[in-house]
Amino acid sequence: MTNSNRRTFLKATGVGLLSGLAGCTRGGDGSDGSGSDGSSGGSDGSDGGTSTDGSDGELAIPLSEYEDADIDWRQFEGSSINIGAVQHPWVSAIKPAVPVFEELTGIDVVWNVLPEQQFRTKRQTDVSTGAGQFDVFYMDQVVNQFREEGWIQPLDPFFDDDSLFDEDWYEPDDLFEASRWQAHGGGYSDTWTGMPITVEVQTQFYRKDLYDKHDLEVAETLEEFRQNAQAIHENESDVVGTVGRGDKGYGMNIYILNTFLRQNGAELWDSFPDDSGLDSDGVINAAEWYVSLLQDYGPEGASTQTWSDVLSTMQEGRAGHIVSDANLFWPGLTGSDSSVADTIGIAKVPSPADGQFSPNAFNWQISTSKNAQNSEQAFLFMVWASSQPTNTWMHVEGDAAFSVRQSVWENDEFRSRVGENFAQVTLESLQAAAPDPFDRKYPEWGQRYSEELQRAIAGQKSAEEAMTQAASIAEDIYSN
Repeated sequence: MTNSNRRTFLKATGVGLLSGLAGCTRGGDGSDGSGSDGSSGGSDGSDGGTSTDGSDGELAIPLSEYEDADIDWRQFEGSSINIGAVQHPWVSAIKPAVPVFEELTGIDVVWNVLPEQQFRTKRQTDVSTGAGQFDVFYMDQVVNQFREEGWIQPLDPFFDDDSLFDEDWYEPDDLFEASRWQAHGGGYSDTWTGMPITVEVQTQFYRKDLYDKHDLEVAETLEEFRQNAQAIHENESDVVGTVGRGDKGYGMNIYILNTFLRQNGAELWDSFPDDSGLDSDGVINAAEWYVSLLQDYGPEGASTQTWSDVLSTMQEGRAGHIVSDANLFWPGLTGSDSSVADTIGIAKVPSPADGQFSPNAFNWQISTSKNAQNSEQAFLFMVWASSQPTNTWMHVEGDAAFSVRQSVWENDEFRSRVGENFAQVTLESLQAAAPDPFDRKYPEWGQRYSEELQRAIAGQKSAEEAMTQAASIAEDIYSN
């Protein structure tokens, strides 16, 4: 990556991508379990877009990019769709291209962009009352709650409509398997619950200068990582060996732990909904490793660290590693806000020597409700927004770096813009990713599971005791 390209990438994404991290990966609440406001920037979700939007009369993407699709783009000419969205970098990235969709289809797009918690409340009201105000809306961990309540509309009938979808042109197999899986209710649905629009995956971050100083090699296994963290922790003043999310919240500490439990051969729900699997050997082993790592080589107060604490600790040069967290931390760690920007390395998360590499990932998807007035028009928007031409433009000509399409991560222009190593580590991680399955009560029992893990990290109980209690809680929630 040239210096000018790198500066452009960091300037464009450093604020925008990280402002979306809370919405992508926070979940739950670090105070009372009642929810979270993940918004942290922008008043209307339109900040941060830097690409040409056709203000000079020229469309951002030529219409010819869509002419090969055997889709009747103009069949709903003169109509409009309402989109409900959170303040998120995807909104900023796609808005400059929306005039292309409007010109292509004759459908007007009306945006309703809100801070995350306000959006969640409004979305819940819209679908539960049958109002159907939103034709398209952001969908996250509540997907199976909404699906089982009958609030969202399966997309399969639209996929089967030859006037709305052209499989050969769209190439759904170009979507990462993890993204397609989460767009099927995280494995709980045989039908499409939405269309994936963004993805993040967990990666490892480390200080290259400290690695050179202490003659360390990038860790591939959990034991190697622990040894590296120990070497830095015991030989550097004012620098801890590692940081990782310790605070409660179903998108906080367990978002990280769930990577390690799967790499230990365990799963959430050995048998749904009777056996949560949280008291299995694999989960307990993963919890013991993560808890002892943070207790032995993490900072004071590790059990209260949020994702933003983890990021700032590393940015300020007070940690040798981030054991595992969103690849979207990269711009913040290597940008102007970081005191160690030139020394940060990125690698795949470590895994057990006899385990499997399967990092956690999270996808936002966009869905439509059963009471939406314009679901077919909404589906056309979903197809256009997630298509190869639109996705490639957002990531090559725009400033996005969260594509759900493998072809984008393999695109030479994109890789030149974001950096070869960042792109390759992300690509390989996404190809092996195993996202969390969000059953309909996941926000409820996941919050309680995270509280038990926090207690273990704080030293209030053993990891085994915490996971045994978490298992009992999860199973009781479904039995009552």
